[in-house]
Amino acid sequence: MLTDHRHEEILSQLAQTGRVGVTSIAAALAVSDETIRRDLKMLEERGLLRRIHGGAVRPRLDQERPLTERSGLNSREKGRVAALAEGLVEDGMSIFIDTGTTTLAFARRLTTRKLTVTTNSIDLALLLAESPARVNLTPGRLRPNDNALVGYDTVDYARRHFFDLAIMGIAACDLAQGWMDYEEHESVLRRALHGQTRRAVLLADSRKFGRQANLRTFDLAAPLTVVTDRPPPEPFADRFSRHDIDLICG
Repeated sequence: MLTDHRHEEILSQLAQTGRVGVTSIAAALAVSDETIRRDLKMLEERGLLRRIHGGAVRPRLDQERPLTERSGLNSREKGRVAALAEGLVEDGMSIFIDTGTTTLAFARRLTTRKLTVTTNSIDLALLLAESPARVNLTPGRLRPNDNALVGYDTVDYARRHFFDLAIMGIAACDLAQGWMDYEEHESVLRRALHGQTRRAVLLADSRKFGRQANLRTFDLAAPLTVVTDRPPPEPFADRFSRHDIDLICG
């Protein structure tokens, strides 16, 4: 049996039950226990599961860390996502870019572009302050761990405007729960932005697939443009293919 097919079966069972056992999945796929252990190691390295004695479970829920600490994680993947997403941008556009490490990587590619950029990220606004872009910063309450402006005023501001592109990060993507976030502030803002833009874009590096967070933000069937650094696991790709999802991947 091909490796990709085994991985699909492992991730499918993990999505359904939250756990896979080495012996049981090996028997079901007619391969050795050692083959499955190698598969689990490969999938863990991609961030798609967490190995335990005798099998594997879903990845451990991450707790949001300061932006400066998170910026160095998966930087290659985030850089690839940012490069792919830049292809969506045309000079003269009005763009909302929310807070996050992948969206910050994306903004670094816009420092010579003539745009109108609205953001709730102070770090992102400062990054583009010397660029040709016109930069608008939303109101809101300052969240110190990532210098983001959040709260009712932020969401209300977003709902009063309309954008060519809304570029959004996301915390996780689960086959059962959909696109997920850790905090209500991000989840509510992203849902509001979805209705205030011609094109809603999620930047999601490949390690986000198969993870869970605390809050459901979008269903997997929600019409979105999804930019990721590699093709998503087959269960996700199959779901996207049946809905109005524009998938851009490396």
